[in-house]
Parts: sequence; C-alpha cells; structure tokens
Amino acid sequence: MFEALVIVLQFLSGSVMYSHILARMNNVDLRKVRDGNPGSSNLWRARGWKWGAIALGLDYFKGTFPLFLFIATGSLTNRYVISLAALAGVMGHAFSPMLRFRGGKAVATTFGAWSVLTKWEAPTILGAVFTFFSLLKRKTTVEEDAFRVFLGLVALLPYAVYRALNQESHILLFYVGNFIVLTLKHWKDLKKFFSTRLNERENR
Repeated sequence: MFEALVIVLQFLSGSVMYSHILARMNNVDLRKVRDGNPGSSNLWRARGWKWGAIALGLDYFKGTFPLFLFIATGSLTNRYVISLAALAGVMGHAFSPMLRFRGGKAVATTFGAWSVLTKWEAPTILGAVFTFFSLLKRKTTVEEDAFRVFLGLVALLPYAVYRALNQESHILLFYVGNFIVLTLKHWKDLKKFFSTRLNERENR
C-alpha cells in the first residue's frame, strides 16, 4: 500500500501544471501561444525568461518531488517502484487531470525524473543532445523541437541498455515508459517533421 501511495503521490505532483497556473496569473492563454502546449517554453515566449525560468524549475522539481524524499529517507528502496513512481510523475504532467488529461509534453519533468534515477548521468546525455541541436539551429520550429526530443531519447538508449546489462533493469523499464509517453506527446509533430523531410527529398 505504501509503494502504491508513493506512485499516486508522484503522479499528483506531476499533474500540477505550474506553467498554466503562472500563465493564468499573468492573463496569458497558453493555448494561443505557438503550438498551444501548456509548458514552460511557451510561457517563456509569452512572458519572458523570468517567468519561463520559474516554470521550468517547477516542472523539473515536480519530476523529483516527493519521490526524492522517500528515497533519501530510506523509506523506499525498491528500484522498480522508484522507476514506476518516476514514470508516474512524467505521466502526471503529460496527462494532467488539471487540464482534462491533455497536459504538456513533459520534457522538463523528464529531466527531473532522470535526475532521481541516475543523478547527473542521463540528464547530461539529454542536455548535450539538446545543446548541440540548439547550436546548429537557434530558431527552431515545433516539429524540429520534437525531433530534438526524439534524438535525445535515441541517444539515451545505449545508456539504458548498458545499465540494464549491469543488473539495473529498472532503468530500462523507466526508459521504455518514458520513450512511449514522450513519443505520444510529440507524435503529430514528429510525423510532420519526417513527412516534410521526405517531400523535400522527393522534390530535389
């Protein structure tokens, strides 16, 4: 029962849409900003870096809390439950009851969840891919942002497999769930990205 409660609490933590709340405080409708995603990146665009950074930090934080407290105090040690709870936090953001289960794209929350599971390792891999992509092209479309997330997830696969081969299969469990959730949330944009690239090749 305790382990199930942790998973539920992490889902509820993830489902708090801070960007949406902060946007409402600033009389901003995020549904009308860029792709309509109720996340920190659109709040950043609508209200500037200060509000965006606050929302980004909160979205990252909810990927770690309250799960981190249970781990730090030693009250939760089952690695598979920890992975499921971390995934529940990501799913809470992606399918938030607060927004009728529509939610956001869960990228910042994913960073938080990976931080709980691997400390700096997985977030560094993801961050390196994101940074490299951003250096190549500073102004990106929604579709290109989705492809960047996809590339980050692909880059994480060897790491997750390596950890699984070293008797840490709970990492691979979280990876698979995380991959499915983020791919679902970015699916339309990914389809459009690849479709555009195929059309460009055919027209050459």
